[in-house]
Amino acid sequence: MSHFFRAFGARVKLEAYLPGSKQRPDLLVQLPDQQLLALEYQCAPLSLRKLQKRSRGYHDAGLAELWILGNNYRLKRSLPQQVAQFMRWSKNRGFYLIYLDPIKAYFEVVYGIQKADFLPLKYQYWRTNDVKKLKAFFATPQKIRLKHLSLSERKKQKYALAKQIYYSTGAMRKLQQLTYQKRLKLTAVIDDCLALSYSYPLYRTATLWWRTALYCDQFSRPKIPAYELVFVDLKPFIEQDIDNFCKGLAFLKKNF
Repeated sequence: MSHFFRAFGARVKLEAYLPGSKQRPDLLVQLPDQQLLALEYQCAPLSLRKLQKRSRGYHDAGLAELWILGNNYRLKRSLPQQVAQFMRWSKNRGFYLIYLDPIKAYFEVVYGIQKADFLPLKYQYWRTNDVKKLKAFFATPQKIRLKHLSLSERKKQKYALAKQIYYSTGAMRKLQQLTYQKRLKLTAVIDDCLALSYSYPLYRTATLWWRTALYCDQFSRPKIPAYELVFVDLKPFIEQDIDNFCKGLAFLKKNF
């Protein structure tokens, strides 16, 4: 990885010791603009608390930081907390992760990460072995749009929901009990609350569960099971998401 940054014109030290925080980043990079960057290539499992501690150490030392992920952190159908904690946000690329393939020798940016209830993740990817091009990629304007569900995706989503209703366990069981207590029709509540498009990857569980809790409790705020991120403050995203849902729900209740 060091040769990528040397080719960019940076000065690189391997595992340089930082006495203030007693840390050794994989690479300490002095960029052409003289900014110092602590670069970590993370392959082994790392807890959220340790990631937070190491990030604070770099911040306190006045260093920028970049975490490059190995193949053990590759995205699949879902987004576990252990991977989500490394996500960053770019206005041009949305939520993203950066990987390094050491065999094929390129960086891979997985960006525009989006989630929809009961469906696989959706994202795009881009590859390069040039740090200059990597920097330009994030600087190039691109509108990341949240995708609407296709008819086939809606069909798969409804099938997954039907299975949950049939087996009646976990969160679905709680929802069935809640709608019964409130004398509401389960299918009507789901129709009003189930999102018809992908959304930003903000929550560890389906949005349906907190949306139906809001719906049934008339806008009291339930506990939202959000991801814990180190490099992005999710609060503005979540507040906007809840506000949009409540406005849409108020419109439905007023007009239908």
